[in-house]
Amino acid sequence: MNPKPKRRILGLLVLLALSALCSCAPHVRPVSANTLVRLQQHSSNRRADEFPKGQLRLEYPVLLRPGTVLRVALQGTHRIPTIPAELHSHRLPWIVDTGAAFPLLLDAESAAQARLPVLEGARIKGTGVGGNTELLLGRFESLECAGQKVLGEGIAGVLLQTYQFKFAGVPVRRLPLNLLGLPFLELFSFVTLDAPAKKAELGYKVSFIPPKGAVSFPFQTHGGRLWVKVTIAGQKIPAFFDTGCGSTLRLPSTVLGKLPASAWASTHRSTRAAMGVGGVEMEEIGTLREAHIGGVRLTPVEYDTSPTTRDAMLGWGPFRKNRITIDFQRKCVWVEPTPP
Repeated sequence: MNPKPKRRILGLLVLLALSALCSCAPHVRPVSANTLVRLQQHSSNRRADEFPKGQLRLEYPVLLRPGTVLRVALQGTHRIPTIPAELHSHRLPWIVDTGAAFPLLLDAESAAQARLPVLEGARIKGTGVGGNTELLLGRFESLECAGQKVLGEGIAGVLLQTYQFKFAGVPVRRLPLNLLGLPFLELFSFVTLDAPAKKAELGYKVSFIPPKGAVSFPFQTHGGRLWVKVTIAGQKIPAFFDTGCGSTLRLPSTVLGKLPASAWASTHRSTRAAMGVGGVEMEEIGTLREAHIGGVRLTPVEYDTSPTTRDAMLGWGPFRKNRITIDFQRKCVWVEPTPP
């Protein structure tokens, strides 16, 4: 057989495989009965109403010495920053998520794998992209990262859903949706996410020294979120910074409707499916000419919107090729120049 047709066939197969991977659709479904049974096998007798006045104490003993810097691999799983850590000696991937208001969140399958004891009768509501969801509560003994014990005993939320990608209706990949939320990250003086070098650093009671050439934008913390000011066509828009979302800018329709024609790079819009804690929703995507956040200029800027979008949000998208540091001491985010 002529080698040229062989190469053509091989090339076609590669294109088909890439097309299949790129066309995987996000899918969220309720946790399976089998996983629920596994969770209940490790339930705790301590009920939620045993906590003082029915309130959960989300205060965790930090077991690190002042001056400690944890250095771990940074993975770009599904276009969002992810680091490894161990819960009950079980290694799990964790998304570094400044947009999560709960310290530690796990999907049900990950919680079952780690044999996390769930609290009988303890459930709370959670909200994220895609809508609302229900959470179980579990008690963990310790969290370890980079070979060191980071936290002592505490409470973690368990998402009662399974997150996966499907191709032609068949599940092909599960997304372990385990989140290190803002209350956890705020325990550190700084958190560095170095996408080019594929590594992360978390400094405990140690100051960050900004390198020469770094620019920054300030933030304020309230309501369990990091709030920044995004300027588009002269308009200052409050937005929260969410590293757990792969978008660039997420804008409500009310904000988009007030932007002048000069703000748009194109009037064309497309659609895509977006998966979050609450499920899957369809969002519209467009392009703006530019946006400014403090000393950071973004151009052009992809934005997305959906009927459920209420607050503007700055996602991880603009920083996938940068080294950034969330400096909780100075309350700003440092963005270092992209390496050549």
